Amino acid sequence: MTRINLYRRVWPFFLIAGLVLLGAIDRQTQDALKVRHLLKTIQSTPPRPDGKERSAEITQPEVNAYIAWRLAHEKNTVIDAMTVDLLDDNRVAGKIRFDAARLNLDALLGEALNFDFQGIVTTRNREARLELISVSLNGQPVQPEVLDYVIDLAAAYYGTPVSGLNDWYALPEGINRIAVKKSVAVLYY
Repeated sequence: MTRINLYRRVWPFFLIAGLVLLGAIDRQTQDALKVRHLLKTIQSTPPRPDGKERSAEITQPEVNAYIAWRLAHEKNTVIDAMTVDLLDDNRVAGKIRFDAARLNLDALLGEALNFDFQGIVTTRNREARLELISVSLNGQPVQPEVLDYVIDLAAAYYGTPVSGLNDWYALPEGINRIAVKKSVAVLYY
């Protein structure tokens, strides 16, 4: 009898504590976890029997929250920060900051490599690429090959192969294509 009374008195405490902790998760973390859950759901969702595509939208703040969350959970990363602006007609702009010291480029290019870029996202056959329109390094216009070189060094740092910015890269599993509109990315699966 005492045990039942104890459970009746304690469960509301746990319920309230759980709600408080859930509310304590900041908006950025909620957005990042939402995107992670969406990607896992798309991965495990079978195609529709009628063959029609499904779609899901991810907002610009959600994309940036997911990028920040992924970078925060990476160990020993050479990318300090990255943000993207989703524009109309599959165009994107963004900023990416590399740790020059980890890439052994600090003596040549300075401590931080702050790239601004603009480009067009193209997708086909479950692959995507970013066709760069403009790139600047620390506020100065540079050729896209400079960013390509830094990405090659980053790949070497991680021990992963990279073939270049203009190559096609596989989309996350289950995603057929992506369309970019103002402040929204639409995932088709």
